[in-house]
Amino acid sequence: MATIQLGMTGSASQLCNYAEKRAVEKDGHNLDIDYAKSQMKQTRELFSKNDGIQAHHVIQSFKPDEVTPEKANQVGLELAEKLAPGHEVAVYTHDDTDHIHNHIVINSVNFETGKKYQAHGKEAIERARSLSDEVCKSHDLSVVKEHNASVRHTLAEQHLLEKNKISWKDELREAIEYARDNSTNFDSFKRHLNDVYGVETKLRGKTLSFKHPERERFIRANKLGADYEREGLEHVFARQIEREQEHERAISRNEGTQRTDEKLYQSSHERGNGERSHDTQSIESDSRKIGQSHEQHAINFEHARQDVRRKRREFASDFDKWTRGNGKEQQQDGQSSSRDAKIERGGIESDKQRNKHEHDEHKEKSQRNSQKSRARDEGLSL
Repeated sequence: MATIQLGMTGSASQLCNYAEKRAVEKDGHNLDIDYAKSQMKQTRELFSKNDGIQAHHVIQSFKPDEVTPEKANQVGLELAEKLAPGHEVAVYTHDDTDHIHNHIVINSVNFETGKKYQAHGKEAIERARSLSDEVCKSHDLSVVKEHNASVRHTLAEQHLLEKNKISWKDELREAIEYARDNSTNFDSFKRHLNDVYGVETKLRGKTLSFKHPERERFIRANKLGADYEREGLEHVFARQIEREQEHERAISRNEGTQRTDEKLYQSSHERGNGERSHDTQSIESDSRKIGQSHEQHAINFEHARQDVRRKRREFASDFDKWTRGNGKEQQQDGQSSSRDAKIERGGIESDKQRNKHEHDEHKEKSQRNSQKSRARDEGLSL
């Protein structure tokens, strides 16, 4: 279900600034949305129509939870194409209230013909609502069956309405409704009404009055209707505050969860840093120990080298002494062996001589015995 509000402003730049600031989606018809203000201004200056009404404002609001911001912006862009085919149009989508809504800013001058955009009277409202309903139906969105507004019209205004014309009071009502729906207190409401529409506000006691930018005198709020009086406005502000508080509570809960997550992460990170720091200290300590160990090993190796060289020298000295001593012993052993050999050879010769002597004696004895035996035998024969 989409509702339509119409308005106009003498400062297109201020309206675009406000709409763009809170936009979650934005797009443009016949312009580059990032250069909407400058492009609209160039067109107005090209046709020397930069004074008076600079832009027309259409607010298209959707039923809560019926569309996404992206979908709402698409619907708003299609409505802009039907409402102002020869004009530059910027479409800004907001989701800062309980219902997503579009701010459609139409440049007052046609960039092809240089003619001003005409949107006055009841006919303009009905046309905008009819086109909005047509676009919404094409996207399977609900529409408003009856468009009722709580206003207080004079007889003169009723005659204007019958002629499909809109009075300056209706323009004032549209501006007040827009500022009211986007404010949370009376001060911000007054600033918004003056900054965007150039409408002045005056409060004396309980009497609230407004001044249309093209009128010279103020008009009391009760002449416009009960919804435009201080009490009716405060009721809407209260609802806005409740919505913002709920929104802030939701944000606070999210931030609380985020802070908890951050604390957990920080704690884990600090523990990790502590462990890494401890590991780093341990590594540094180990490195120092390894360095010291290397130095000690280097010293020990040097001592070992010195010991090896010393032992080599001692071994060489001992080996030299042993070599010399062993040579003498071998020489002595040779001499002793020579003597023993001589003695042995002498003993052998002596034994030979003794054996020969004994043999000779045995031979001589045998010969004598043989002679005696022959002599005895000769004597017996005689």
